[in-house]
Amino acid sequence: MDIQPSAIMPHEPSPNLVTPLAFPARYAQFGAFQADLEREELYQNGQRVKVQAKVFQGLLLLLSRAGEIVTREEVRRQLWPDTFLANLDANVNTTMNKLRQVLGDSPETPVYVETIPRRGYTFIASVEFSSVPGAPSAEFAKIALNATPQAGSSGTIWSKKSVRTFLRVASLLFAGMVLGALLAFVWFFAQSRNHRTANDAKESGSVAVCELQPNST
Repeated sequence: MDIQPSAIMPHEPSPNLVTPLAFPARYAQFGAFQADLEREELYQNGQRVKVQAKVFQGLLLLLSRAGEIVTREEVRRQLWPDTFLANLDANVNTTMNKLRQVLGDSPETPVYVETIPRRGYTFIASVEFSSVPGAPSAEFAKIALNATPQAGSSGTIWSKKSVRTFLRVASLLFAGMVLGALLAFVWFFAQSRNHRTANDAKESGSVAVCELQPNST
């Protein structure tokens, strides 16, 4: 009896299957930031920045598609593949807002993450991939600094490094002022003392002359 081969039904991929993100190298540099894609760590000017896992996953998704539009549904499938979200927009918005806070970005004047209305998001900053860690491009860092939103009307928001430099310079100036005032006080004290000594010597000399002069009587 002939055995008929059973029909093979094509397997449809699960809509919730997470697509592995592909990168050309381990490190991604953009602006003042560097992402270690293997260890899932983010650094700003060489200092590590605390990032929640979901927020970093959202960053990885945008970096893997830099310059392209990533839809909200793609964000949902990548970050919550096995979870039904009753309010997709709220979860995605919260994650992207937290990512902007980490990057110091603004939806009104974006430097890194731009919102595409009714569609999704796109990573607009230039990204450099490298196999070794290194300092971010000076050009990109300058662009990010100039585009950082201003704090009120006082100017660009200062970084922690700038604040430390300012405090160090202010401390040196203050120490110099104190030292200068101390030296001036010592100088004036010495001058006053020398002046009193000279006057005392002059008066003593005058008295001695008067005593040596004979009486006319």
